[in-house]
Amino acid sequence: MPPLTEILSMLKGQAFGKTWIPKISLEGKTVIVTGANTGLGLECAKHLARLNASQIILACRSKNKGEAARNAIIKDTACAKRTNIEVWELDLASFASVLAFGVRVRTKLDRLDAFVANAGVEVQDCQYAEGLELQLTVNVVSCFLSAISVLPKLRSTAEAHNVDTTLTFCGSMYHIMGPDAELDIPEGAETFATLSDPKRTDFIWRYALTKLMVHHCYHKLAACLSNSSRQDWFRVIVNMINPGWCETELSRVKPHPFGERASFALIGWSAEKGSRAYIHAISAGRESHGRYLSECEFKQESGYVRSERGQRNEEKIWKDLLRKMNEISPEVVGFIA
Repeated sequence: MPPLTEILSMLKGQAFGKTWIPKISLEGKTVIVTGANTGLGLECAKHLARLNASQIILACRSKNKGEAARNAIIKDTACAKRTNIEVWELDLASFASVLAFGVRVRTKLDRLDAFVANAGVEVQDCQYAEGLELQLTVNVVSCFLSAISVLPKLRSTAEAHNVDTTLTFCGSMYHIMGPDAELDIPEGAETFATLSDPKRTDFIWRYALTKLMVHHCYHKLAACLSNSSRQDWFRVIVNMINPGWCETELSRVKPHPFGERASFALIGWSAEKGSRAYIHAISAGRESHGRYLSECEFKQESGYVRSERGQRNEEKIWKDLLRKMNEISPEVVGFIA
């Protein structure tokens, strides 16, 4: 369990925190939102349309659900004449789908101003995809594989148009609940294979653990771009948001005890309120690079993440993630080499 101070801080932010939409225009901009057919992703796309984004790509596993989302966005925002909305297939449970999506972005889009890595999954039983536990595959490996695969387009857009571009990850206040002891993996053992062992998988906390791993890995990706000898990475901003405890379909298969339902009734947020954090993040500028934003403010992550032990685990997780992605596509890993 995290320290009581961290739990109280989380609850305070949820109960009293505010989110808002910056007064900006996204005219001329192209934005991709993953998992955009429902919940936070759908509401984020609606905000983008209201802010006059010229092109929005809804990256969804289901083409039919994506088209339904597209129609809902057009209906709710009356954006048909000013915003081109397309649905592109992206199944994060399939590495082949992720790689094909990345190629499409790099070769078919004229520009990419922001990539919102929103998609994720939460399950309560032992499922596998691509030889790993499902939530590890979707929430961690494919999340970063898809993000890194579009980095060249973010970089070329920044250079060609003299603008900042943004890669925003979906973190979570829930990362403080991640069972960090599971990440104390010996140097000789591989992180993702070890955590895919059903004998050591605690599914009650697995989603929180994957979010904790995302917090670790986005630090390393942001640092990788900052420390690159390539000057053109300077204008690609990598940040992370906490959208809050929101009403979404993410945990639709998860049982919700009475106490949890009662708590949500008191302090829960709508998906629309949480999605504003994405818009804030993609417009937050250079000072947000490598930073964590919660309630549209810069916040500290858990004490564990910032600790010496957390930093050691972070190095190993990132090293093993790079090794895993290199097995999948050396080309994609080469984008940040």
